[in-house]
Amino acid sequence: MADAVEALFISTGSEDNTTCSVQDLRTGTDLMRYKGGGIAQHHGLAMISLSHVFAANSAKPLIHVWPINKQEQMASLRFVVPGKVNALALTPDGCFLAAGIQENIYLWHMNTGRMLNTLSKHYQAITCLRFTDNGEHFISGGKDGAVLVWDLTFAAAPLDTGSSGQDSTEPLYSFNDHGLAVTDVYSGLGGIRSHLFTVSLDRCCNIYDLLGGSQLLSVVFPVALHSVIVNRLETHVYVGSGDGKVYVFHMEKTPRMKEYHVEEDELQAFVGHTAGKAITSLALNMSSTSLVSGGEDNQVCVWDVGSRQLIKSLPQTGSVTNLCIRLLTPSVFLPEHKHTQPFADTLKRMITPRTKDDYIELLVTEEYAKGRKSPEPDLTECYPGTDTEILRKLIASMYMSKSQKDKDEGEAEEEEQDELEAEDESDAEEDEMEVEDEAANEELSRDDVQVEGEDEEDDVEADEEEEEAEEEEDEDADPDESMENSASANGVDVQKLLEENARLKEESKRLFDIVFQYISTSNSSSAKPGDSAIKTKRKKPSQN
Repeated sequence: MADAVEALFISTGSEDNTTCSVQDLRTGTDLMRYKGGGIAQHHGLAMISLSHVFAANSAKPLIHVWPINKQEQMASLRFVVPGKVNALALTPDGCFLAAGIQENIYLWHMNTGRMLNTLSKHYQAITCLRFTDNGEHFISGGKDGAVLVWDLTFAAAPLDTGSSGQDSTEPLYSFNDHGLAVTDVYSGLGGIRSHLFTVSLDRCCNIYDLLGGSQLLSVVFPVALHSVIVNRLETHVYVGSGDGKVYVFHMEKTPRMKEYHVEEDELQAFVGHTAGKAITSLALNMSSTSLVSGGEDNQVCVWDVGSRQLIKSLPQTGSVTNLCIRLLTPSVFLPEHKHTQPFADTLKRMITPRTKDDYIELLVTEEYAKGRKSPEPDLTECYPGTDTEILRKLIASMYMSKSQKDKDEGEAEEEEQDELEAEDESDAEEDEMEVEDEAANEELSRDDVQVEGEDEEDDVEADEEEEEAEEEEDEDADPDESMENSASANGVDVQKLLEENARLKEESKRLFDIVFQYISTSNSSSAKPGDSAIKTKRKKPSQN
């Protein structure tokens, strides 16, 4: 198997029979030429994986298709569309096709060829289309200066959005910051969480945050801009200008302002194209070490990014309209390789309702009926102060909660003790009542048996004295012992619980002393002489 090479796909405005040519970026060797499709429209070249090449005709309402290993178009296959295509884009998996025809965007499902929707939110002709790297969203730019971001899910299903409350004909974001026609757009890695870069004839390169839908920066250059490309780390932005130069802007040196005007003495330019001829297309190799530029001067130049030196120049027969770099092996161009056709033979020209073949049946159980939601963190809560203060407050709150718990336990013990004392008093009252009843009976029988009555009275008095002595002993006794006796009768050893509670109190107090000693020691050891405390305030997020 041959080694992988970086193949450069080039389309020009030449009147010859070649629509697109493929060359080895390193050696300049011709690998393939696709013929018979006329002139490919600017932003009208796309590919499905490494199997088929699509090109929109700049003069006719046609989209031409070639197998990647054949020079001739596919037999009896020609996509006829409602009008001349100004911009063309395919999802990375090749399932959906978006075409800009005048001011409208047409969406097709490639497997069935069915037209899904027509989007009409631009007021002038569309100039560029681009899908995000995951294919979930796409961006459109037009001559009206508008940049619209669309959600493919809603845009492709206009008949099923009534219950969701979102209109599929409305874009997700609408940016109207450019004053003239938008000439090129680029989205980085990360799908909707990436950055969007747009250039226009109004000399501005705007940078947007797709997740928040806000503009981050507008860089104003001294000349009109026609193309843009950004390296994978998004640290260097390359823009093709109308004066034949490629300018580079460093994102790591971004000024803290919304609009930044670049002075001519600050510009770093790649100079090698004919002066006054616009740079229409830009591309970067896989490692972002080589920059490829094509312009209206019929030249394709390969530059070294680090030194901005021209490595080689590839002359063309017409102005360059599209540049694209793909990593592949030269064996994909061998004619004996056969590629399956993952799309329909024709594209419908009208929106048709869905059929039963367009649906996929799914078994949804009751467990997942409401869907799965990930917990959202609460980012509104703030903890002001230094780290030491926050730690001390946390420990103090823990200590307060522990003290409150001990207090509650003590109140519960007191209530239990009061209940036991009340029970003892009620028992004493019952004994006194019994003694009074016995005394009354003795008085009634005193006349009959005088001697016996006196003896019994003495016995009663002795009994009363003994009971009073017992009551005094009960009052002087330890309440814990009474609790222990009462609790032991119920099968609970209260004494052991009290001992365990005392031990836990001592242990918690010892732990808190250790933590406070550690904090005070660390502060004193790291503090400078003359400083009372270390202030390690947390940094607030910077707001542009």
